[in-house]
Amino acid sequence: MNFLLLYKGDYTSTLRGPEMRYFSLAYELNSLGHKVSLCGRTALPEHLPDNVNFVSVHDFKELVKVFFGSDVIVLHGGGPLILFLAILCGFLKKRIVLDGYVPHWIELDELNRAREGFSSIKLLIKSYFNVLRVLFSSLIFDHILVANKRQMDLYRGVVTPFTVTRDFSRVSIIPFGCSNAGFYSKENGKSLLVKLSGGEISEGDFLIGWLGGAYGWFDLKGVINEISKASAKNKNIKAVFFGVAMDYQEELLKNVKPELKKNIIFLPWVEFSTRFDYWSGFDVSLVWGKDGYENDYASRTRNFDCLTLGLPIVQNWDDEWGIRIKTNGGGVVAERNNLSEVLLELSCSHDKVHKMSQSMLDMAPHFYWRRFADTLIDTLSTPPMSVFRRFLGVMSFLFSLPAVFVFFLYALFTAKKS
Repeated sequence: MNFLLLYKGDYTSTLRGPEMRYFSLAYELNSLGHKVSLCGRTALPEHLPDNVNFVSVHDFKELVKVFFGSDVIVLHGGGPLILFLAILCGFLKKRIVLDGYVPHWIELDELNRAREGFSSIKLLIKSYFNVLRVLFSSLIFDHILVANKRQMDLYRGVVTPFTVTRDFSRVSIIPFGCSNAGFYSKENGKSLLVKLSGGEISEGDFLIGWLGGAYGWFDLKGVINEISKASAKNKNIKAVFFGVAMDYQEELLKNVKPELKKNIIFLPWVEFSTRFDYWSGFDVSLVWGKDGYENDYASRTRNFDCLTLGLPIVQNWDDEWGIRIKTNGGGVVAERNNLSEVLLELSCSHDKVHKMSQSMLDMAPHFYWRRFADTLIDTLSTPPMSVFRRFLGVMSFLFSLPAVFVFFLYALFTAKKS
């Protein structure tokens, strides 16, 4: 089959969640004998998998060509033009798949509540467009891919008023993937971190790694305060963050006692291709979501990197990884008010941390990217949506627009009032 994987991102030296997923999926599909095109804003050839074609979303001629030349089109987002091309291809019996891993409108709406004025209105417009895109996809696309059961229930709820339960099977859970595990040295990783920190990290430190970006919705101030409480009792406990802006560093350390600030280490970003070499030096990974709807439905993709590394996870509860960790024993699910005690205990329990690490390595093969590719191909074994059914979906979507517009106006009016 000929696959098109489209996300309007950049395939360069740094990859975020969607780009990482498509990069890895493209590699696996290609290794299985399928042709793959990646579509995004920019790409560097040396950062793409071999034999994978890249098409810029800004090259309209090539974009149309690759759309109509593909058998399966997987979309993460996309504007009106992308959706229009997708539906045209759908009427030509091509498989159209929505990558619904991130219920993005929930994240946008939570940000919206914290802002006022024109920025708030822009976020509201983006939120409603995201909702409309999901409604459009649920009525017209062949499949919707989600990361966990919570997301599956959310998308099934979108389609229920139109098809009751008849289209439930079109929503499929395929968890995020991980690279093959067990190839990284903790000793080498620790040495790299010591060198990168310029001596702020020592070989004997118990290192807590925060993998990925430090965004505002993670509630990092409270987490860092808990880490500092643990560091006050064990000076070797240090937390490491990457790529945090200087002004945000100062904000995060505002309530930390001066003598404990040296235990919170801020390092520059490392190259994406070498991240595992550095991260393998950590003793545990800290993953924390702020209480709210975003934490309810999100999939913690950084946890899958921990599978590759055999890195134990310390996190707060969620409905996907909370259950996995409790069942498998690959980490600890903590509350914020006992986080410092958990970290202090782990820093003095090397055998327990080692057992958690082995549990993560044992779990990893169930989430290899090859399994992701195989499951996606199995999902596509069902017949494509009929032309008549797709036409009904288009008409239903168009008739739904006035109702959505009315609620948008109401939300817009209340946003202005606030």
